[in-house]
Amino acid sequence: MAVPINIVTCPQWGAAAPLADIDPCGKASRIIFHHTAGHHPEISAPNNESKAESVRYALNIQYSHTHPSATDPSKPWKDSGHNFLVCRNGLILQGRWGTVSQIQHGRMVVSAHCPGFNSQIGSEHEHVGDEAMTKAQFDASATLMAWISYQYKRDTILPVDPHSAHFPTACPANLKAEITDIRRLALEILRGN
Repeated sequence: MAVPINIVTCPQWGAAAPLADIDPCGKASRIIFHHTAGHHPEISAPNNESKAESVRYALNIQYSHTHPSATDPSKPWKDSGHNFLVCRNGLILQGRWGTVSQIQHGRMVVSAHCPGFNSQIGSEHEHVGDEAMTKAQFDASATLMAWISYQYKRDTILPVDPHSAHFPTACPANLKAEITDIRRLALEILRGN
């Protein structure tokens, strides 16, 4: 059974064109779970984030990833480093150009979210501090995992690792504890339960 999902693609949210060609690669074997460690500057209450704020946040992230950084000498990157951004209002935005179409064709794109694992899917979650996920964000994250697994013609969910499992970072903070339950819901969605 198909997994219904609404992903706001790069052209739909007005992403800038990548600075260089995005390289395709083979099918991903896992999802790397990230958090943003921040919110859009205009957010007043996490449950009231509008679509426009989510889009502005995605634009801000893309800008920060594609411009020089005094604190990160690896930048600029050619595009947003992650593949998906899951906002607190439940909106899912494509990060790196080409991600959605490549997954739909059973492949992936080379990204920039986790050194050594950039051929895997980077799923970024809007989050800061030790706040809990909203229900909308939790459900959207699970739906995204189910959709990816469906596109890859799997009958189970791809393995999901916290960013910290592959890189010396605190990311995704307390959201690490949510991964098992999100995968459980994703499997229910994938199997149509």
